Amino acid sequence: MKIGFVGAGVGTLHAALLLTKRYPEVEITIFEKESRPGGRLASVDFETGGRIDQGPTIVLMPGKLQEQLTEAGLEGVELERIDPLYDLHFDDGTIVTKQADVVDQTVAIERQFGEGRGFQEFMQQKAKDYDVSVSKFLERTYFRKRDLLQPDMLAPLVKMHALETAHDHLKRYFKSKYLRMAYSFPTFYIGGNPYTTPSIYGLIPYREQEEGVWYVKGGYFSLAERMYEELVRRGVRFEFNQPVERVMIREGQAKGVLVNGQEHLYDTVVLNGEFPLMEYLVEGKQPKKYVPSGGTLLLYFKIKGKVDLPVHRFLMPSDLQPLMTSIFKKDELPEHPAVYLFNPSKVDDTLTEVDDSVVYALVPSPRGFDRDRYEAHGFIDRILAKIEQHLPGFQSKVTEMKIRTPQDAQDFGLYEGGSFGIAPTIRQSAALKTQAKPYADIERLYAVGASVHPCGGVPIVMMGATLLVNRMEQEMRWKNGYSDERISGM
Repeated sequence: MKIGFVGAGVGTLHAALLLTKRYPEVEITIFEKESRPGGRLASVDFETGGRIDQGPTIVLMPGKLQEQLTEAGLEGVELERIDPLYDLHFDDGTIVTKQADVVDQTVAIERQFGEGRGFQEFMQQKAKDYDVSVSKFLERTYFRKRDLLQPDMLAPLVKMHALETAHDHLKRYFKSKYLRMAYSFPTFYIGGNPYTTPSIYGLIPYREQEEGVWYVKGGYFSLAERMYEELVRRGVRFEFNQPVERVMIREGQAKGVLVNGQEHLYDTVVLNGEFPLMEYLVEGKQPKKYVPSGGTLLLYFKIKGKVDLPVHRFLMPSDLQPLMTSIFKKDELPEHPAVYLFNPSKVDDTLTEVDDSVVYALVPSPRGFDRDRYEAHGFIDRILAKIEQHLPGFQSKVTEMKIRTPQDAQDFGLYEGGSFGIAPTIRQSAALKTQAKPYADIERLYAVGASVHPCGGVPIVMMGATLLVNRMEQEMRWKNGYSDERISGM
């Protein structure tokens, strides 16, 4: 069996690990347009030394991640729990700190807002909703869109008030606008607007609170490097700087890929990239229209000395809705931006010299902006001033700064410059999202990644890789029968 993968993102890497663990005889070749594996799991390397994550930083679902790596035969990835999870500093001076311990968080919320009971009710109800969501929606494959219309699927959605927005749903539990913002803004982790994103995605802050926020020692990017090294050891072939020009379809079946004008034949082809961009490669298919996720402006800093920051801090406007309206509906820069500050040097001295630090700032932004456009509005200077106001003396410690814009993301291959795949909308979720088998009329063609069911986020994309491998086993009769086994241990 010869399998060709298009793209070396984390979905490909995990699927290849599972396949080579279960079937050592399989021959896998991975074509990647970049000079490295990992997709969004990449590092920014400073000329003066030091590295920092380019994209994802917050590790959720650590138990699931460790289980996935063990199943794939990859050991030794070290995770560190972050406590407190993070704090949010609002422009009006209000500070909300999320404690790692649920009891401690209940006490803190009661002391600050008098809403400890509401928080308890939120956690209790979301625990039930999460169990249902995992079994009914996340860890299963859909064969038809109408699968979602079955009574056993619709009833839980109604019971969970899934069509309410993530923000408005929290009015059932919290009176404080700060708590509603604190427990709805994490939908932006997957590029969603909490004021329009369905409340089922509001399970992210529940899981964050229940299982904690963790950090991969050495940086999240090091996970991709470890996966790559293990795959090379197992004999997987990587072809870097080799963009695929076309997926060849013959008589309703994927037969291989065209690279640099040369045909490469495979028994199976797997797409790992943004939809609809991958659809341009498939012979005979017209790309569909999708709603892209939110964009981000990213600033990466090499710092002389240490900074007075926890690992994660959010500088928030006192009202989040105008910001989200600006970037999602008006495509304009917000008057009162939010800034996420990531300081891994607080817990990891392997990223740079022992006396220095690396920090990054993520700013939710409209898509389509490049550096010149930001600078024409003075936006980058505004962000630097906001950080300086929060951390006096910060700019004087910066020895090097790098910038990544939504236009850079689009040039890299992220759909319309959105940082998180396609947006988490009802029409782009569950059975309505691209599946592991993206086309019913094309055999031996599969898909994995942030734009494919279940969702974005590293452990969830890896879950999708497991669904992919299970689907391949079913359709290629590598197993006797197939039961769409649940991915256990959530």
